[in-house]
Amino acid sequence: MALAALLRPLAALWVALGLVAALVGLAAFGLGERHLAPLFGVTMAVGLAPGSLILAATRSMPVGASALDALVLGLLAWITIPLLAAVPFYLSGYFDAVDSLFEAYSAVTTTGAILLPPEDLPRSLVLWRAVLSWLGGYATVLLAIAVFAALDRDIPAIRRSTLLTVQADDVLSHLRLAATRIFLVYAVLTSIIWAALILTGNTPYEAITLAFGSISTGGYAPFSGGLEQHLSAASIMLIMLGCLIGAVNFSLYWDALRDRTAWLDIDLAGLAIMVSVLAAFFIIASPGQLFQDIARAVFVVTTAGYAYGTAQMPVLVAAIFMALIGGAAGSTTGGIKISRIMLLWRRMGVELATLADPSLVQPMSFRDRPAPDRALIAIWSYVLAFLFALGIGTMLLTLAGLDFEHGFIAMAAALANIGPLYQEAAVGWDWEAMSDAAKLVLIPAMILGRLEVLAALAAVWALFIRK
Repeated sequence: MALAALLRPLAALWVALGLVAALVGLAAFGLGERHLAPLFGVTMAVGLAPGSLILAATRSMPVGASALDALVLGLLAWITIPLLAAVPFYLSGYFDAVDSLFEAYSAVTTTGAILLPPEDLPRSLVLWRAVLSWLGGYATVLLAIAVFAALDRDIPAIRRSTLLTVQADDVLSHLRLAATRIFLVYAVLTSIIWAALILTGNTPYEAITLAFGSISTGGYAPFSGGLEQHLSAASIMLIMLGCLIGAVNFSLYWDALRDRTAWLDIDLAGLAIMVSVLAAFFIIASPGQLFQDIARAVFVVTTAGYAYGTAQMPVLVAAIFMALIGGAAGSTTGGIKISRIMLLWRRMGVELATLADPSLVQPMSFRDRPAPDRALIAIWSYVLAFLFALGIGTMLLTLAGLDFEHGFIAMAAALANIGPLYQEAAVGWDWEAMSDAAKLVLIPAMILGRLEVLAALAAVWALFIRK
């Protein structure tokens, strides 16, 4: 693994974060908070200075890496970018060191777990949360399409796309092309949601915070409480649309420009089924609130977790189950992903048919592609690793002072990257009330959720163990 294969792309990410911090610093002037602008200038400096030097030093070096090496890059990015992003939170004086790290990792991983409500923070820091979530959503999609697709190229649960042709032996050779195409799609869709929110009566600041928070499925808003307390029905529908856009494999949008049959993708059917089933649970629990219950279902399934309604969330077990599944592969959502569960469901049908008639020979296929046993083993391994991480994480949180119920739901929210679910689980539950030890347990859980557990373990192995 060439050093430049990791350092150069990682340095480019640091530079990009520094430039974004500079823009947010300028926005602080426009928001009347010029005293906070230098805080973002610090992140700009610590991102641009080493990043630019590394880019200059590695300019003539060959860059090439396998998908496994690219996973190491992803792990290093998820670790270092939030460290830089935590600087404005800490220097602002509103957060101590641990809380600053928690806020930054929560935002970049699109978990959306917040320690202080927006009303208690300067608007530039609330905007910084949403910007980090938007960048994290973009990075998640890029990692899934450019790296995970190479690792899982033989697994039919992963959608094949014309967006990018990945070479498993040199993923980074296509990284710039992938980054450009995905950013174009991501930015255009975000701009449409932002403009539509302005047209429905929201200020540009509110609209951009909500647009970033919805399409990244980070669940960030410029206010606390239920959405219906602050927004019109039209605005809420736009946020629902943004969450659903973020929950779809972004390669589908690119493919649909050339082939309208791309909209027949099985992930869309699975997403619709999950929203419908969860909405039915909510409707049974609270009849007469159809729009509210559908919105709740959308926010849970897409792992955005926006609060909607003042009552305690009903059927919590169903909500946690759906959140752990999440949206489509190649989306900004957390969770195991719909297509993997659907593939296992189809396999169960084949096994039941074989039990009923042992002489039956029924080939297994998915997405019009054969599903070999090694693909199913890989998916089962991932699901089991996810559940193992959930169990171990819950144990660690109980050791950190939480009871089992709090620890289980907090760890599920962190792994599925749906932080607001914890605060919606019961009145009085709050991330801020947790001990520093519990927060330090949850930070790596958020990263595991973003890197899909097994991929994170593979990256650690490649970084520290592989020779």
